[in-house]
Amino acid sequence: MKRIIWQLIIIVTVAFRVSAHTPLEFFTNQANALLQAGFGFGVTNIPVYSTTNPAIVYNASIHYALQSAANAYDATTPATNFPSVFRPLFSWQTNTLYVVGYSCVTTDFYAQIGQGFKALTDPTITSNDNVWGIPWVVGTKGQIPAFNEYCYSTAVAVERQIQFVRNPLGNGLYATNRPPQYTNQFYLMAISNIFGAEVWNFYPTTFTNSVTLIVSNHISITITNNYYYWTNILFNTASNWSIDSWPACGFMIPLLKNVISLPYSYWSESTEQFVSLSNTNPTNNVFLPSDLQQTGWPVHEWTLNITNNLMYALIDNGTGRVLDFVNLGAFGSSLNINQALLNDTESSDPQIPYDNMWTVAPADDESNSPMSAGMLNQIDMGIPQNVEFLLSLRGIGQDYPDYVKIFSDPYTASAYFIQSCSWQAANPMVHYTVEDLTNPEFNQDIQDVPFSQNFPLNFGPALADSMYDGTVCSLGEVNPDYNSGAVENFGYNLTGGLFQIEFAGATNLPYEVWASTNVLDWCQIGTVTQPSPGEFQFQDPAATNYSARYYQVRLP
Repeated sequence: MKRIIWQLIIIVTVAFRVSAHTPLEFFTNQANALLQAGFGFGVTNIPVYSTTNPAIVYNASIHYALQSAANAYDATTPATNFPSVFRPLFSWQTNTLYVVGYSCVTTDFYAQIGQGFKALTDPTITSNDNVWGIPWVVGTKGQIPAFNEYCYSTAVAVERQIQFVRNPLGNGLYATNRPPQYTNQFYLMAISNIFGAEVWNFYPTTFTNSVTLIVSNHISITITNNYYYWTNILFNTASNWSIDSWPACGFMIPLLKNVISLPYSYWSESTEQFVSLSNTNPTNNVFLPSDLQQTGWPVHEWTLNITNNLMYALIDNGTGRVLDFVNLGAFGSSLNINQALLNDTESSDPQIPYDNMWTVAPADDESNSPMSAGMLNQIDMGIPQNVEFLLSLRGIGQDYPDYVKIFSDPYTASAYFIQSCSWQAANPMVHYTVEDLTNPEFNQDIQDVPFSQNFPLNFGPALADSMYDGTVCSLGEVNPDYNSGAVENFGYNLTGGLFQIEFAGATNLPYEVWASTNVLDWCQIGTVTQPSPGEFQFQDPAATNYSARYYQVRLP
């Protein structure tokens, strides 16, 4: 499907009687025609969620039809007008949630948002609620900055320590001439996150309206394993930022938040939960006594899930009118930590075949399963580091009365990696659904990071760098996927029966012109010419054959 880069809907003749309709009537009539033709339902019965049919969703194609209707109306109003904004109204009918119509948003933004948002699955949704993931429809009007990117980076640091418990002698001492009684594995983990959102004035002129940027994010972070362990960390971030003048081509980052979702902790096999540790390497007395008598090698399947509900609004301070509004609901990422460990290639010792440290086989969940190959490799790495460690393992050491109950493998397996995820606009005018912002090339990446001895205190700088490096996240710079060539300085005229449009765009991009008489059926009528670099023109002498004609500029 061709992506519409910038939709320019132009009414050629004033004979088209827009004045006979209110904004809501015009929008409703146009949206109804587009939806009926494309999807078989109208603007008063748009299915957006079903408890029994997962195929029912609100998607970018539905929103485009609604956007086209809003743009068609805004093309009929003076250029100095604010964009028209239409808010969906909802109704549950049996097992399905529907949009059953729209309401105009004028100066009631703060009152409406003050009601909060409900999840798409919430059975208590009523007509006037705000629902995550079902966007308002904002018409294209003027040169207004637009939401451009949301991204986050997650740093995961993992250690595995091995401790051995000697056999008691019965007199308060412990045998050094016998192999250890217990071999205990301890997984230590810390997880940190940084979240950011970006807005861009992608026009070459300063935006002079005094505006307020409002950004909020409701975030859920869960860590699970196959032991039915599940924790859900919920937090909200929000920012209100007032701007009196917005520089040409300027980026604003109204949301940038760092959160420690899992402080330095170890997984307790006996309690089946994470137990917090200090930011120093554990000593022999930090693990619970109930964890020092392990008889097997449990296999964990660690998964880190992050879910976001993001709201962004741009409000004109003088009038309270909405200039831009984004509502992205229930999207995020899932990270298989086990797989990331197997793929990790960095360590404190670059000579180590690091992936072998995390091999689970042949261990399983049985109480007397074999030891994992990864643990055996870790023990092998520790033997050359301390001769007493080898003697203690073999039980051929001397009976030192002051020997402690526990001794440790001097080598610690460690891994540190960062997962970055980004949802960014290829065209800043197209940013109202998660689908619009999703590009597999830039949406997700896992990066190995050399392990640092100040683990996990190095989370902050590493994460901050990953938000600006441009590989996945690209806060404060043009997105790597940006190729829209959004047109600027648009103008048109009708002289001597010859209709002509002119605009500025990206040099040498092959812009196409499409036309319609009803904002429903479109066909390509030609390509633009480029009289000079970045300056484009198109002439349509057939325009006078129609009482009204609409135009779009597209990239193939």
